Amino acid sequence: MQQGNEKTDWLYALLLYGLGFLLFWEWLRPLSIISDTGQTEIFILFTAFLFLLSYFQLPFWLSFPIKGVALIYALHAMFFPGPFFESLWIDYFLSDFSQNVDFLFDGSFDRLSNVFRTFLFFILLWLISYLMQYWLIQTRRIFLFLLVTIVYISVIDTFTTYQADNAIIRIVIIGFVLLGLLQILRIQEQEGVIFSKGRFPVYWLMPLVVVIAFSSIVGYIAPKAEPQWPDPVPFLKKTTGDGDGEGRNGNGISKIGYGEDDSQLGGPFVMDDTAVFTAQIKDRGYWRVETKDVYTGKGWESSVQDRVIFEGSTETLFEDGVELEAFDMKMNMTGNEKFDFIVHPGQVTNIETGTEVQLLENPLTGKVFTQNLGESIVLDNYNLDYESPTFSEKMLREAPVNYPDRLANTYLQLPETLPERVSDLAEEITVEEENSYDKARAIENYFVGNGFVYETTDVAVPGENDDYVDQFLFETQLGYCDNFSSSMTVLLRSLGIPARWVKGFTEGEFVATAGDYREYEVTNNNAHSWVEAYFPGVGWVPFEPTRGFTNQADFVSDYSDDEATNSEAPDPAQTEEEQAQQQEQTPEEQASSGSSSVSFEWTVWYTVVLVLILLLLGYVVFKNYKKWLKRLVISRYKRRDDGKVLSEAYFRLLWLLELHGIKRGKDQTLREYAVQVDSKLQTEDMKELTRRYEENYYRGKANSDGWDEMKELWENLIKKMQS
Repeated sequence: MQQGNEKTDWLYALLLYGLGFLLFWEWLRPLSIISDTGQTEIFILFTAFLFLLSYFQLPFWLSFPIKGVALIYALHAMFFPGPFFESLWIDYFLSDFSQNVDFLFDGSFDRLSNVFRTFLFFILLWLISYLMQYWLIQTRRIFLFLLVTIVYISVIDTFTTYQADNAIIRIVIIGFVLLGLLQILRIQEQEGVIFSKGRFPVYWLMPLVVVIAFSSIVGYIAPKAEPQWPDPVPFLKKTTGDGDGEGRNGNGISKIGYGEDDSQLGGPFVMDDTAVFTAQIKDRGYWRVETKDVYTGKGWESSVQDRVIFEGSTETLFEDGVELEAFDMKMNMTGNEKFDFIVHPGQVTNIETGTEVQLLENPLTGKVFTQNLGESIVLDNYNLDYESPTFSEKMLREAPVNYPDRLANTYLQLPETLPERVSDLAEEITVEEENSYDKARAIENYFVGNGFVYETTDVAVPGENDDYVDQFLFETQLGYCDNFSSSMTVLLRSLGIPARWVKGFTEGEFVATAGDYREYEVTNNNAHSWVEAYFPGVGWVPFEPTRGFTNQADFVSDYSDDEATNSEAPDPAQTEEEQAQQQEQTPEEQASSGSSSVSFEWTVWYTVVLVLILLLLGYVVFKNYKKWLKRLVISRYKRRDDGKVLSEAYFRLLWLLELHGIKRGKDQTLREYAVQVDSKLQTEDMKELTRRYEENYYRGKANSDGWDEMKELWENLIKKMQS
């Protein structure tokens, strides 16, 4: 800081950096809505860490490696499981980095991996944190960044689903406070104001705070005029041909959500966080709506449209040998989506609607419809009893392959136009597997690597002569849940394993605890599709091939085991060769499949090591920061020759002296304090330096000549301080 009294520097800097971070935070808030970016909290924490380091103004040789390690650690937290010091993920990251640099220089931006794109975004945050430091501390100018922030938020609010009402209020308040603080600092520096006794100028700030608070409150409660301009979004949609008539089944971009028609899959969508329902439930899992059995080459259809009276329970998903646990749950629809059907977690044994309603069920798809007097009806809430399975992998591996004719005829259907290379790929993936379950797992894990990328915007629509699955498997390898789940279903069927396409929602976001129940909120963003395969003696078993999603079903190696393990966990019954193959997966593959080859004990050990390293680093910094500060101050002022350097360097010396325990008395003059300093440091330099400073200050000779004469005395005093 460049004001006369250094005692208030730290408080000014803390306020400026804190407010600057809050202002920049508004740029990160919409990311989870306007893009498919997840884990925005990591971006926020990384940015906060950058601002914190900037506040302490560490030397470049120290701050740069610390920020670099923080960046790599953030990437590890987002994409890679296991310990931070494991070499496997580091090798993968370096290989991925090298490959993507080539893509970058070749202009192949669409081929950049998610890891590398995230790395570039972290670099951008790093650069912006530096610019914020420059604008706040060096130039004292923030208006342009404030204006750009307001424009950015306004555009996001207009053209996306992000609601920026509260964001605008926060930005205006933070911006006005920042502008006021910076103006106070500029006045103080230009006029040479020195606050008495080093006190923070509360009497300057209070009018600023009162004016901002009053204007904000008045602006919030005052009546608002209607918009003077029409909404530009409908006009732009109409102009570009992206009207309401085009959705997922056309070439336009639609919002994600549950849809009825899946006959033409493909094309991009944008995220939509509109809440669909909330549920109070004890067990966590996916929400089913229906299954579909006919793959047309372009999408999915149902071969049966009939509806029968619901008999009190849904389709029997699991056979007698499967262990089931009974649960109940409460469903509350938000009313934002008009669903005339039941959303449920699986094998339902009872539905209580609390109102006069007739329940009808499609016997093939399992979809339960709600109607009254022949007309569809939308329920506000209902209660369910259901059963949740735990699957034995031993039973699954030993399941026979003699499927009932009814199932084989329905769930092995494939179009005659399906390219032969699809079935060839299925054989290639499962060539080393001996049973249907391991074949299904091999196909599920195939999508983890092999170039497949989860993508919501750059998603192809199959042409007239293209097959939807074939296009995804061999040409684009870019897509979302519909691409992954459809492809796995078709690959399973080509191997003679009955499989079907399932639609519904993922578990949603945990929001609260209600007694023994946990409450989840499910939005349109949670709309999802997955796969079920049939195993005789077991029933329909769910699989999750989509990258970044984890199967919520419970699996054990055998029912004799005491502990249930997740379907993605390593199987103790695997052969040594299979375990070796699993360990050869890349770290990103392990992250997507939800598996981990590192035990809990090893994770704790690495965590302890990391904590010890951080403590050691903190101790080193604590023991040496005064020494580093002295070197930083000397290097900062030694080569300067402007007119302000003399005054600034002298008061920086006073700050260092107080930091090293030589306190200046409350009513002590500079000359009296100089005598005290010389006594402590056993020198005469402070008295001489103070005399020359006062001579230059009162005679108005604040120039480089005075500093040249004082520089050696000033530097000797700093070096004599004991760290």
